[in-house]
Amino acid sequence: MQDAIQVTIASFVAVVGIILVFAAVLGLRAYIETRRRRKARAKADAEAWTRLLTNQLAIAPPRPTDDEAAAALERARKLYRSAGEIMKTAKKTKQFDRARTYSLAGLHNLNIMRRRLGKAPGPQGPVPFNTTGNPSPTGRDDQQRDVPTGPSTGVYFY
Repeated sequence: MQDAIQVTIASFVAVVGIILVFAAVLGLRAYIETRRRRKARAKADAEAWTRLLTNQLAIAPPRPTDDEAAAALERARKLYRSAGEIMKTAKKTKQFDRARTYSLAGLHNLNIMRRRLGKAPGPQGPVPFNTTGNPSPTGRDDQQRDVPTGPSTGVYFY
């Protein structure tokens, strides 16, 4: 009787062990696949926004007459170059997200330039994740700022 109990316990432990190993392998595979999909999505998103910034820079006036508009255009060009450099070497999701952020900041600066020149704004980019979608209580568009933006200024540049 004692041998039968020991065999039953050993069999139960072996089955539970096999199930745990199987669950761990499935969980690891799901984790790896999720990370791969997130990276692919981030890469595609960064490429799309960088391509849009490229097209918008191509149709921008080469030398705006307004000094602030010229400065905004130069910031947009710098952000475009930074996004391009990151895209060339990016291998991680965070790097693709950084390139996307630089592209969105470049689009924002192009819109500053357009407003200064009295033209209609171009593509805005997505609404930042931390807004509720309701208009600002002051009635002002929170996406429109005439202040320099970028990593070195400390101002968020969505």
